[in-house]
Amino acid sequence: MVDFAMHSERGKQQHQHNYRPVTVVLICALAVAANLLAMLVRHWLWLPLFMDTIFTVAVTFALGLVPGLVVAVLTWLADSIFWISLQPFHPFIPVALAEVLIVHLLKPSKPPAASLRQSPAFRADRNMLALYGVFMRVILIYFVCVISASVLGGIIDFVYRGGGPDYIGVNALIMALTQGGLHELPASIFSRFKVNMVDRLIVIFGGYLVSRAILTRYSQ
Repeated sequence: MVDFAMHSERGKQQHQHNYRPVTVVLICALAVAANLLAMLVRHWLWLPLFMDTIFTVAVTFALGLVPGLVVAVLTWLADSIFWISLQPFHPFIPVALAEVLIVHLLKPSKPPAASLRQSPAFRADRNMLALYGVFMRVILIYFVCVISASVLGGIIDFVYRGGGPDYIGVNALIMALTQGGLHELPASIFSRFKVNMVDRLIVIFGGYLVSRAILTRYSQ
Protein backbone atom coordinates (compact mmCIF):
# COMPACT_ATOMS: atom_id res chain seq x y z
CA MET A 1 0.00 0.00 0.00
CA VAL A 2 1.21 3.48 -0.87
CA ASP A 3 2.06 5.53 2.18
CA PHE A 4 0.06 8.60 1.24
CA ALA A 5 1.13 10.58 4.29
CA MET A 6 4.81 10.14 3.51
CA HIS A 7 4.17 10.83 -0.18
CA SER A 8 2.19 13.93 0.75
CA GLU A 9 4.94 15.24 3.03
CA ARG A 10 7.56 14.64 0.34
CA GLY A 11 5.34 16.55 -2.07
CA LYS A 12 5.10 19.40 0.41
CA GLN A 13 8.86 19.51 0.67
CA GLN A 14 9.04 19.65 -3.12
CA HIS A 15 7.05 22.90 -3.02
CA GLN A 16 10.13 24.38 -1.39
CA HIS A 17 12.50 22.90 -3.97
CA ASN A 18 14.50 25.43 -5.97
CA TYR A 19 14.06 24.29 -9.55
CA ARG A 20 16.57 25.37 -12.15
CA PRO A 21 15.40 28.48 -14.05
CA VAL A 22 15.37 26.57 -17.33
CA THR A 23 13.06 23.97 -15.78
CA VAL A 24 10.66 26.63 -14.51
CA VAL A 25 10.65 28.37 -17.90
CA LEU A 26 9.99 25.06 -19.66
CA ILE A 27 7.10 24.15 -17.35
CA CYS A 28 5.55 27.62 -17.70
CA ALA A 29 5.85 27.54 -21.50
CA LEU A 30 4.23 24.12 -21.66
CA ALA A 31 1.47 25.29 -19.31
CA VAL A 32 0.68 28.31 -21.51
CA ALA A 33 0.55 26.09 -24.60
CA ALA A 34 -1.67 23.58 -22.80
CA ASN A 35 -4.03 26.35 -21.65
CA LEU A 36 -4.37 27.59 -25.23
CA LEU A 37 -4.99 24.05 -26.45
CA ALA A 38 -7.72 23.56 -23.84
CA MET A 39 -9.33 26.81 -25.00
CA LEU A 40 -9.19 25.66 -28.62
CA VAL A 41 -10.87 22.38 -27.69
CA ARG A 42 -13.56 24.35 -25.87
CA HIS A 43 -14.01 26.49 -28.97
CA TRP A 44 -14.12 23.58 -31.41
CA LEU A 45 -16.61 21.59 -29.31
CA TRP A 46 -18.64 24.64 -28.21
CA LEU A 47 -18.43 23.51 -24.61
CA PRO A 48 -20.31 25.84 -22.20
CA LEU A 49 -17.18 26.29 -20.06
CA PHE A 50 -14.13 28.57 -19.81
CA MET A 51 -11.34 25.95 -19.48
CA ASP A 52 -8.60 28.57 -19.65
CA THR A 53 -6.75 28.14 -16.35
CA ILE A 54 -6.34 24.39 -15.77
CA PHE A 55 -2.58 24.48 -16.25
CA THR A 56 -2.24 27.88 -14.58
CA VAL A 57 -3.66 26.26 -11.46
CA ALA A 58 -1.38 23.24 -11.91
CA VAL A 59 1.73 25.45 -12.06
CA THR A 60 0.57 27.40 -9.00
CA PHE A 61 0.07 24.19 -7.02
CA ALA A 62 3.44 22.83 -8.10
CA LEU A 63 5.73 25.87 -8.33
CA GLY A 64 4.09 28.67 -6.40
CA LEU A 65 2.76 32.18 -6.81
CA VAL A 66 5.13 33.87 -9.27
CA PRO A 67 5.19 31.09 -11.91
CA GLY A 68 1.39 30.88 -11.63
CA LEU A 69 1.03 34.62 -12.22
CA VAL A 70 3.43 34.43 -15.17
CA VAL A 71 1.43 31.62 -16.79
CA ALA A 72 -1.84 33.50 -16.23
CA VAL A 73 -0.54 36.70 -17.85
CA LEU A 74 1.20 34.93 -20.76
CA THR A 75 -1.94 32.88 -21.46
CA TRP A 76 -3.99 36.08 -21.56
CA LEU A 77 -1.47 37.77 -23.86
CA ALA A 78 -1.28 34.79 -26.22
CA ASP A 79 -5.07 34.50 -26.27
CA SER A 80 -5.34 38.20 -27.11
CA ILE A 81 -2.69 38.05 -29.85
CA PHE A 82 -3.97 34.89 -31.53
CA TRP A 83 -7.69 35.61 -30.91
CA ILE A 84 -8.39 32.14 -29.54
CA SER A 85 -11.37 33.42 -27.55
CA LEU A 86 -12.14 35.98 -30.29
CA GLN A 87 -11.92 38.76 -27.69
CA PRO A 88 -8.50 40.46 -28.02
CA PHE A 89 -7.16 41.94 -24.79
CA HIS A 90 -10.38 41.24 -22.89
CA PRO A 91 -10.45 42.55 -19.29
CA PHE A 92 -10.97 39.21 -17.49
CA ILE A 93 -7.32 38.71 -16.52
CA PRO A 94 -8.07 39.76 -12.88
CA VAL A 95 -10.20 36.60 -12.55
CA ALA A 96 -7.22 34.39 -13.41
CA LEU A 97 -4.85 36.38 -11.18
CA ALA A 98 -7.26 36.10 -8.23
CA GLU A 99 -7.52 32.35 -8.81
CA VAL A 100 -3.73 32.01 -8.71
CA LEU A 101 -3.61 33.94 -5.44
CA ILE A 102 -6.37 31.82 -3.88
CA VAL A 103 -4.69 28.56 -4.89
CA HIS A 104 -1.33 29.73 -3.57
CA LEU A 105 -2.73 30.86 -0.22
CA LEU A 106 -4.93 27.81 0.38
CA LYS A 107 -3.01 24.95 -1.23
CA PRO A 108 -2.06 22.02 1.05
CA SER A 109 1.57 22.88 1.67
CA LYS A 110 2.13 22.32 5.38
CA PRO A 111 2.58 18.95 7.11
CA PRO A 112 0.45 18.21 10.19
CA ALA A 113 1.58 19.73 13.47
CA ALA A 114 4.09 17.69 15.49
CA SER A 115 1.52 17.09 18.25
CA LEU A 116 -0.90 15.61 15.73
CA ARG A 117 1.74 13.42 14.07
CA GLN A 118 2.61 11.92 17.46
CA SER A 119 -0.98 11.04 18.35
CA PRO A 120 -1.94 7.33 18.17
CA ALA A 121 -4.91 8.07 15.93
CA PHE A 122 -2.73 9.82 13.37
CA ARG A 123 -0.08 7.10 13.39
CA ALA A 124 -2.77 4.46 12.87
CA ASP A 125 -4.63 6.19 10.04
CA ARG A 126 -2.17 8.73 8.71
CA ASN A 127 -2.70 7.76 5.06
CA MET A 128 -6.45 8.31 5.30
CA LEU A 129 -6.08 11.50 7.34
CA ALA A 130 -3.52 12.92 4.91
CA LEU A 131 -5.72 12.08 1.92
CA TYR A 132 -8.77 13.56 3.64
CA GLY A 133 -6.85 16.72 4.56
CA VAL A 134 -5.68 17.29 0.99
CA PHE A 135 -9.14 16.58 -0.41
CA MET A 136 -10.84 19.01 1.97
CA ARG A 137 -8.28 21.73 1.22
CA VAL A 138 -8.81 21.33 -2.53
CA ILE A 139 -12.59 21.41 -1.96
CA LEU A 140 -12.15 24.68 -0.07
CA ILE A 141 -10.11 26.12 -2.93
CA TYR A 142 -12.83 25.03 -5.36
CA PHE A 143 -15.63 26.80 -3.50
CA VAL A 144 -13.62 29.99 -2.96
CA CYS A 145 -12.64 30.07 -6.65
CA VAL A 146 -16.25 29.55 -7.75
CA ILE A 147 -17.29 32.57 -5.70
CA SER A 148 -14.30 34.67 -6.77
CA ALA A 149 -14.63 33.89 -10.48
CA SER A 150 -18.36 34.50 -10.44
CA VAL A 151 -18.22 37.79 -8.54
CA LEU A 152 -15.18 39.23 -10.32
CA GLY A 153 -16.28 37.97 -13.72
CA GLY A 154 -19.79 39.31 -13.17
CA ILE A 155 -18.55 42.75 -12.13
CA ILE A 156 -16.13 42.96 -15.06
CA ASP A 157 -18.83 41.78 -17.46
CA PHE A 158 -21.25 44.38 -16.08
CA VAL A 159 -18.73 47.21 -16.46
CA TYR A 160 -17.12 46.06 -19.70
CA ARG A 161 -20.02 44.73 -21.76
CA GLY A 162 -17.66 44.44 -24.72
CA GLY A 163 -19.73 41.90 -26.55
CA GLY A 164 -17.90 38.97 -28.08
CA PRO A 165 -19.11 35.40 -28.62
CA ASP A 166 -21.32 34.04 -25.86
CA TYR A 167 -19.89 30.49 -25.66
CA ILE A 168 -21.28 29.83 -22.22
CA GLY A 169 -24.83 31.18 -22.49
CA VAL A 170 -24.26 33.86 -19.89
CA ASN A 171 -25.90 36.65 -21.88
CA ALA A 172 -29.14 34.73 -22.29
CA LEU A 173 -29.30 34.00 -18.56
CA ILE A 174 -28.58 37.64 -17.72
CA MET A 175 -31.47 38.69 -19.94
CA ALA A 176 -33.76 36.15 -18.27
CA LEU A 177 -32.79 37.33 -14.78
CA THR A 178 -33.14 41.03 -15.60
CA GLN A 179 -36.51 40.45 -17.23
CA GLY A 180 -37.52 38.82 -13.98
CA GLY A 181 -36.76 42.06 -12.15
CA LEU A 182 -33.18 41.46 -10.96
CA HIS A 183 -30.68 44.30 -11.35
CA GLU A 184 -28.12 43.74 -14.10
CA LEU A 185 -25.09 43.60 -11.77
CA PRO A 186 -26.32 40.72 -9.55
CA ALA A 187 -27.72 39.10 -12.70
CA SER A 188 -24.22 39.21 -14.25
CA ILE A 189 -22.77 37.61 -11.10
CA PHE A 190 -25.40 34.90 -10.59
CA SER A 191 -25.37 33.95 -14.28
CA ARG A 192 -21.76 32.82 -13.92
CA PHE A 193 -22.28 30.51 -10.97
CA LYS A 194 -23.86 27.80 -13.12
CA VAL A 195 -20.81 27.74 -15.39
CA ASN A 196 -18.15 28.15 -12.71
CA MET A 197 -19.51 25.34 -10.53
CA VAL A 198 -18.64 22.89 -13.32
CA ASP A 199 -15.69 24.73 -14.85
CA ARG A 200 -13.83 25.29 -11.56
CA LEU A 201 -14.41 21.65 -10.61
CA ILE A 202 -12.46 20.61 -13.71
CA VAL A 203 -9.89 23.39 -13.30
CA ILE A 204 -9.10 22.95 -9.59
CA PHE A 205 -9.14 19.15 -9.32
CA GLY A 206 -7.62 18.68 -12.77
CA GLY A 207 -4.97 21.28 -11.98
CA TYR A 208 -4.09 19.58 -8.71
CA LEU A 209 -3.67 16.19 -10.41
CA VAL A 210 -1.47 17.76 -13.11
CA SER A 211 0.60 19.44 -10.40
CA ARG A 212 1.27 16.05 -8.80
CA ALA A 213 2.51 14.80 -12.17
CA ILE A 214 4.78 17.86 -12.48
CA LEU A 215 6.24 17.32 -9.01
CA THR A 216 6.76 13.62 -9.66
CA ARG A 217 8.41 14.21 -13.05
CA TYR A 218 10.72 17.07 -12.12
CA SER A 219 11.65 16.05 -8.59
CA GLN A 220 13.43 12.92 -9.74
